[in-house]
Amino acid sequence: MISFFKQYFTGEKNIGIFQSIMLILFLLSFIFLIFFVFSKSKKYYHKISLIPLELKKEKKRKDYEI
Repeated sequence: MISFFKQYFTGEKNIGIFQSIMLILFLLSFIFLIFFVFSKSKKYYHKISLIPLELKKEKKRKDYEI
């Protein structure tokens, strides 16, 4: 399968366009991800960070109830 792609892309004359498009897509997705992370408030991340601790407390409570 890889040899097919290798053969196709080495014979392609406009491979520079493909590389440019992939670079632009990567950069756009990376910028979107950075924007998404920094657009959330600190309160949101604090709330999310406590979820594993809350799950452990609930599990301990269930163990004691039995």
